[in-house]
Amino acid sequence: MGGGETPISLSQLPGLWGYESVITAEIQIHGYRKGHQLIASSTVLSKEDQAVVDRLSDVAGPLRPKEKFAPYLSAYPLPSGSYYVIARTWQDHTVARAGCVRTMSVLIDVKVWATEAPLIPLLNLLKLTELPSEQHAVRTDLNECTEDRLPSAPSFSASEMLEALFLEDAKPVVVFDAPDPELIALRLLTALWPDIRRRFALSTFALSPRKIGGRDLDLVFAPMTAKAKFSDWPGRRVDGRSLQSDRHRWTGAIVKRVFEDPLPRLLSEREISLLGDRDANSAAALRIALLWDELLVKLKQSPTAVLGLLDIANSGMVSNAVAINSLQPLLAEAISRAASTLSNKDAWDFVGALTRKMQGQIMPAGKAAAQHLAEQLAERAPLGAVSFLLQSDHNGAIVGLIPSIAAGLAKGADPVVEQALYDAPKEILAGLVAQDGDLGRRVVNDDMLIERMGKALSSVDPQLADRAGKILLPYLTDDRQLPVAKPIVNRMDSSALAEEFSWLGKVNGFKAKRLNTLLVDRARKVGGLPNIREVLVLSEASAQRNSLIAQSIEPTKADVLWLLGEKRLTRTTFSKLLIGVLEQASEDQFAQLISDSEISECILTCLPKDSIEMLVRIAIQDDLPINLQVKVVCSLIPRVSESQKFEIASRALMRCLRSRFEGDENKFLLMLLEVIGMRLNAVGAVSAGLRRWVDSDVASRNLIAFNMAPSPARECIIGAVDEVAFALNSRDAIDLDEMAVDACAKIMSDAEKKSRQALLIAAGVLMPSLLKARHLPVSPIIAALFPPLYNELASSDDVPELLKFVPFFDWDRCKAARRELVEAFISSSWRPGDLALTAYRCSDVAKILECVNKSHGGGRYLSLVESDLGRLGKDVRKTVAGIISQVL
Repeated sequence: MGGGETPISLSQLPGLWGYESVITAEIQIHGYRKGHQLIASSTVLSKEDQAVVDRLSDVAGPLRPKEKFAPYLSAYPLPSGSYYVIARTWQDHTVARAGCVRTMSVLIDVKVWATEAPLIPLLNLLKLTELPSEQHAVRTDLNECTEDRLPSAPSFSASEMLEALFLEDAKPVVVFDAPDPELIALRLLTALWPDIRRRFALSTFALSPRKIGGRDLDLVFAPMTAKAKFSDWPGRRVDGRSLQSDRHRWTGAIVKRVFEDPLPRLLSEREISLLGDRDANSAAALRIALLWDELLVKLKQSPTAVLGLLDIANSGMVSNAVAINSLQPLLAEAISRAASTLSNKDAWDFVGALTRKMQGQIMPAGKAAAQHLAEQLAERAPLGAVSFLLQSDHNGAIVGLIPSIAAGLAKGADPVVEQALYDAPKEILAGLVAQDGDLGRRVVNDDMLIERMGKALSSVDPQLADRAGKILLPYLTDDRQLPVAKPIVNRMDSSALAEEFSWLGKVNGFKAKRLNTLLVDRARKVGGLPNIREVLVLSEASAQRNSLIAQSIEPTKADVLWLLGEKRLTRTTFSKLLIGVLEQASEDQFAQLISDSEISECILTCLPKDSIEMLVRIAIQDDLPINLQVKVVCSLIPRVSESQKFEIASRALMRCLRSRFEGDENKFLLMLLEVIGMRLNAVGAVSAGLRRWVDSDVASRNLIAFNMAPSPARECIIGAVDEVAFALNSRDAIDLDEMAVDACAKIMSDAEKKSRQALLIAAGVLMPSLLKARHLPVSPIIAALFPPLYNELASSDDVPELLKFVPFFDWDRCKAARRELVEAFISSSWRPGDLALTAYRCSDVAKILECVNKSHGGGRYLSLVESDLGRLGKDVRKTVAGIISQVL
């Protein structure tokens, strides 16, 4: 200041604002006593804090000889952060030494200073008419004061100073030759907000730079004569007398706020609330607050100003909650104005930017307005909607707009919307359809989009495809929509398939045949056919419904059992379905079904009586339970053609010859043999009925049936006696009962005339086994087979060529044969009369009986033979009885 300038009179400053709490101030007095030092203090400070007060209480820089200065103020925080100091320094003329000063420092709690800043009470405390002394160093309670107005600051280079302090990079400022530094400082300290006030340091007079905590004071006032001392000043140097043009758009505003308004304020209460509790630096905080107010003004004309306001709210430099709450009532109006003032392209850009900036904020009104704007734009500019969705959206900001865009497109004009959707990438198309049913209906009603949508659903993310599919499904009721339906149906589970069938039944009565088939095929794949059938059975009866039920039934045991147990179908429908599923069965499937006794019996019970062809197919199945087969064959034979009779009887005979079955077995076999007649495959029948795997009782039954068979069939058996022999020889033993043995003997005997050669083979095959089976009743067969073999031996000088290839004893002519025969009978349980019959048929009774007589016990055995002749024919009895008399 210097130069004899008069400071503002303290009497002109009665008070800046009121406060109610009591503020306690500590006082220190510094002066000259063998150097500048602390004279008195109402408190004890830390060493570091005290060193700062000791230093800053002295004058800054050397005084020129006889130089005088008016009392000046200093304001600064102490390093510990406990106190803030307001000090006044007087030039002490009572000391002989030049340049001595007396300083009174008032220390108040830094938090009180930041929030209440009792400047006027402090200045009143420092308003002394004499130099402060030791008596002033007492703890003092500051008096209450009421709010008052400050005079305006004199004209000086305030713009440059405030720009340097608040609108540019933060640097210390020195102002030379300011007209009233104390008033300027007072207004500035009053205008500061708490965060900056607690750190701000200034001096209204300095002859050289001053520092605190290693940094220069934020603001220093100096006389022009000290300018050379600030040549190395790191901050801004301002000429207080020279007026400068404003360099910033907010300069005029802050000059008015600080130096012209009655109550100085750099930030209003609202702006301080906006900044919140952030530890904001001066320049950034002020710029943010000023920009906020500027954008609020612009918002009334330009809706895009809201983007800047949201940037500030999201910047982290203001209280997000306060900013958002203040914006809420303005957003809806601004966004609504955008719809009518911006071009379609600019409006889409605005929606995108706005949505990204609102992401993560709780702004229901703003977001609802943005969604409404997106819907409006999509309706009037569909192509722009697709372009908008093509933008990268890494943070998922615009996802929330897709439902609104879809709703807008659904209301847009044809064919612009359809073209826009067709040109859209598959993901976007699917995403839009997944949001809105009305849009989905438009898609599946447009042939061009049907193909496009089907390809999209086949390639997009499965979850997206599922969501879109659920929207589209209710509208898929026609076969032409199959391209869309396929990818949807191919992802459905059984419950969804059942629901869809129920829906189609209500909508169109299952008229979409290809679509229905697609659903049935999918149900079959996922095991959903039971659910499908339940829906169909409960649906209104129709040809389409019945056709679908038929498609749902496969020739498997489970499906056929379901059908057989289903009581809710009409008899006609049931019969058609049953016949249909049986007709489509492959041979293997049919065999599996028929082999199940429960299924086959139910089928036979339920089949219409006129289902001849199906009954024929059943009858010839070897897997059909045999008792059921017998019943079917019995019922069918009278009703089928001759060719069918033969096939049925042949298949049934071959099977029945191997097993027992219920009812009159002989009667049934004879009926079959009668039907087959001369076309009988005797070799096959003999093999089936007599081989070793056939039980003895079954084989016995079969031989009896063969013997009792009608002539055409029996003739075939007789012609295959060699096969009979081979079959019996394959058994472990000729374990036939007596009736079967008699039957076999008759067959063999009758073969003498029809097929002697086959009979000789049979004899050669069986005789070795027969002669050893002395405990089995096989003698009638011996009586049938031994004679032709004996006679063949008797009529040839050598063993007949035919018999060389037949397993046989190495018999040496008839003598050896007679001996073997007699020995076998005598040592067996066979009927003795059969020996007589055998001898008679050999036409060599005398020699054979003579052989018996010569054997041990032969006479006794001849008596047994004689007593057993009664069951033989008259000629045999007469001839044998006479020879026995001669022999004995």
